[in-house]
This record gives sequence, C-alpha cells and structure tokens, in this order.
Amino acid sequence: MVEQVTFQTIFQFLQTVGILTAVFYYIMTIRANQRNQELTLKAQEHAIETREAQIMMQLFNSYSEYREESNFWMNIEYEDFDDFWERYGSDTSFWNKYNTILGWYENVGVLVKEGLFDIRLIALMYAGSTRIFWEKFEPLMDGLREKFDYPRVWSETAYLCKTLLQYMEEHPELKT
Repeated sequence: MVEQVTFQTIFQFLQTVGILTAVFYYIMTIRANQRNQELTLKAQEHAIETREAQIMMQLFNSYSEYREESNFWMNIEYEDFDDFWERYGSDTSFWNKYNTILGWYENVGVLVKEGLFDIRLIALMYAGSTRIFWEKFEPLMDGLREKFDYPRVWSETAYLCKTLLQYMEEHPELKT
C-alpha cells in the first residue's frame, strides 16, 4: 500500500507541477503579447509623426512659391467683387499668382479635412498669414462661385481657413 500511495502522490505532484507550468506559460505569453502590442502601437504613432513631418516639410517647400506671391496679394485693394474683377479679373499674371495661393490653401485644406494633417500644425506655422489671407479674400468667394457657376470653388480653402480661425479662437495663445 505504501508503494501505491507514493505512486499516487508522485502522480498528483507531477499533475500540479504541470498545471502550474501551464499557468506560468500562459501568463508569460499574455505579457509578451501586451509588450508586442505596445511596441506596435508606438511604431504606428511614430510612423504617423514621421508622415506628418514629411507632409509639413513638403508644405514648407511649396510654401516658398506661395511666399513670393504673398507680397503681391497682400497689397491688392478692392471695394467689392465687381471692383476686384475689373482690376484683376482679366490680368492673367494676377490669376496665376491667385491660383498659386488658393491652390496651396486648397491642398492643405484637403489634408486637414480628411484627417491626414493636424490643424494644430498649420496653426503653429501659418496662422498669421492664413488669417490675413482669409480676411482679404473671403469676401470674394461668393462672387467667384457665382461668376464661374461652381458652388464648390475653393471650398477646401474656405474649410481650412474657417477651421483654423476656430482653432485659434480655442487657443488664444496662437493668435498673431
């Protein structure tokens, strides 16, 4: 009988050790998976930051062309849309400059609207010039839409400028 008790005791001991080993292995596997998920999340966050930095540099590079035109458009004057159109509407050199400016804002507006770029970054780098631009050209938007019979003309520019102005209201430290 002593042999049988010893054999059963050893068998139960081995079963217990097996169960404890399985529990230990399970806990270690869960912890390893959690660490892998955290690393994956950090890598994804880094990839997003890297993508935003690349976009920001591309915007900055394209902004240089816009910057050259900004002195021109900042100095134009008009009373209303008709006056604007009479002075600048048929001037193709002006339209090239105007389209360069609006095209830049339109592209940035699409990136912001689609969530590919954070409005905070635009506010940090371009808040002042965007506000001045919008004050100068917002009154023309309805006239341009009517003139060209295209209700969406420069709609992403309008979205960007309005979103930026709202963001600046929420963050007064960024007002310039």
